[in-house]
Amino acid sequence: MKCLLIVPRWSEQESVFPPSGRPYLDLQLECLGFAEMGFSELEPDAPFDPTRVAEEYQLILIQGTVGPGNRLRRSLLSSLGLSLGLDSDESDRLRVMGARPLYDAEGIPAGFAIKRRGRMVIYCEKSIWGLRRELTAAIREFMDEGIVDSQGMTRRGRYRTCWMVEGSEEEIAALVEESDLRLCRIRALANGDSAIMLPAQVGAEFKERMQACLGERLYAKSPRPLEVLVGRQLREANASITVAESCTGGLIAARLSAVPGSSAYLSVGYVTYANAAKSQCLDVGAVLIERCGAVSPEVALAMARGALRHSGASMAVSVTGIAGPDGGSEEKPVGTVYLAAVSQQGDVLEHKALYQGSRDRVRYQASQTALHLFRRLLRRRQPE
Repeated sequence: MKCLLIVPRWSEQESVFPPSGRPYLDLQLECLGFAEMGFSELEPDAPFDPTRVAEEYQLILIQGTVGPGNRLRRSLLSSLGLSLGLDSDESDRLRVMGARPLYDAEGIPAGFAIKRRGRMVIYCEKSIWGLRRELTAAIREFMDEGIVDSQGMTRRGRYRTCWMVEGSEEEIAALVEESDLRLCRIRALANGDSAIMLPAQVGAEFKERMQACLGERLYAKSPRPLEVLVGRQLREANASITVAESCTGGLIAARLSAVPGSSAYLSVGYVTYANAAKSQCLDVGAVLIERCGAVSPEVALAMARGALRHSGASMAVSVTGIAGPDGGSEEKPVGTVYLAAVSQQGDVLEHKALYQGSRDRVRYQASQTALHLFRRLLRRRQPE
């Protein structure tokens, strides 16, 4: 089945984590049976009529904005034959008569869902991803009633499970039995990780066997950003962190700080792009840089230790590399990145990567690996 996502133009560029929650939203929808995604942008506050969308789409997801006077909301209500009510004379909360309300974390209506002519229309005035639990419940409810697909057949829910796994498809294939792997679907993600789709019919024994093979590479059993998961673990551990970045230019800190409440654990970030900055801010010796090169495991480790010492945080992660498109050599080609992680308890983790793709892709994959190093340091803090 197919889903069409409608967002205001430019809204996907407003933050590091887009309002719709993609690509995690795509994974969640695939688990619910929507294997294909269409995407369209509207001019801000432009009207939209979902009844004119091609019948091939069984789900129409619309990202709106808050405000009782916006044209998008008014046009939707009109085209769907719905009316807007208020909780009371003194309330401006969204309340659509004849539709299923979607509530945010504070219990305030922030959208609605309705089935028309055998398909679903869902409208959100807050981040679609932020309403994912309500969204998932509404889709399951409608799917259990039956949705008409593009061939006119009624489809009911057979829901997959999505696991988030550190590593590429090749790395996963080396860990899991081929017969087990044939029952699953692996999707490569832009951050270098993979999503494993487990079919509805597999039982607990199969999942336990898969989990044992994947070990600590399995970091979530539902689609979610790694920075959100790591942030929650940091709060639970009452730990503080710092980052020392070169080729990622602050991207790791940006991803961590994009999570609400991150001030509870993110201490400080150092963007030491130039060699002199590595020496001045992180006490990385000029002799070390000259002897080993700025892109080296020795400099990565010195950066992490310097950041830990200066910040007083519980743990630190550093990254230095060649993001491209030029600057590489035969010994250290473009995509070569060294990372290091250290903690006040004396833990040391080092990682060398050779990422593929564009400059942005290399930087994004490096930031994902840095978050995984924080995750692994946190696991070491847990009692056996």
